[in-house]
Amino acid sequence: MRTINLIAGVLVAALATSSVSAQSIIHEESTAPAEIAHDIENMVHEWASKFNRGDWKKIQDTWDPDEQDPYYLGEERDRWLAGKEGLNEYFNPPGRVRLLMESVNITPYRLRVRQVSDSIVIATWDNSLDLKVRTRPAINDDYRVNAVFRKKPEGWMFIHYAELAYAAMTYMEHLYRKSVSPGFPENGMPYDGNWQPSDADKEFVQ
Repeated sequence: MRTINLIAGVLVAALATSSVSAQSIIHEESTAPAEIAHDIENMVHEWASKFNRGDWKKIQDTWDPDEQDPYYLGEERDRWLAGKEGLNEYFNPPGRVRLLMESVNITPYRLRVRQVSDSIVIATWDNSLDLKVRTRPAINDDYRVNAVFRKKPEGWMFIHYAELAYAAMTYMEHLYRKSVSPGFPENGMPYDGNWQPSDADKEFVQ
């Protein structure tokens, strides 16, 4: 019986490790020590979860309260928020603004973490956002994130956060790429490999 329990325990541990590994969003280019990278990964997931629940107060609690000059840039904003007062106003929006939101789902991925010092790390990642505002159809958006964290006794905390939108042409290309049929071009009909452009077409084929 002890042998059976031991085997079962090993299998459960192996499956759990496999599950965590499969769900990890840490990119291979991340250079921070594994423990720190995983701490930041947990922080990013926590951040997204709080946004998805609309838990604005707890979102603000992930920021270092001792940082006098935090910087924040939401994708929807045309100007940076700088300072504790601006940050406080942003994370305590009027009730009418909250009522506009019907459903949000932020999914972070492709996380890179770089340790700058014992107390500072820089992280970049991508977010896929599904958003439903009342009276409007649901939309999807993808954007990049850059953040700086400071190590505190209670864990890593934000001191800088910026959502970076794509340029218009880059974003349009991104949308076209997302629209490619699954399996293409592997399952597409190949062009004639012997085809050669005419003299008139050569200027278009570089």
